[in-house]
Amino acid sequence: MHVNELENSELTNEEVCLRWNRLYSMPTLVSRWQAGAELSEGELLMVKTVVSRWRERLMDISWLMRSINEFVARKANKEDNCAGRFYSLPFMALTLRAS
Repeated sequence: MHVNELENSELTNEEVCLRWNRLYSMPTLVSRWQAGAELSEGELLMVKTVVSRWRERLMDISWLMRSINEFVARKANKEDNCAGRFYSLPFMALTLRAS
């Protein structure tokens, strides 16, 4: 796995938002900013802060793995009709007993 930091740093804020929106829902404030709505200085600062955090997370392999783990856990919990952490002790105990 390779993270292209140069390419990431050259993305515009709009491109970062588009990439983030492929994976997660867009907050209302960012949606308003993308639509060209009039925002206060405080709101613009918040948008820039959020987009900056997204830019970092899009480069973070740990964040990617966390997201994949969450997706798999939700799917497994739905299949097993249970709730809780996917790798919790009771789950592991059931897995070990089954083998």
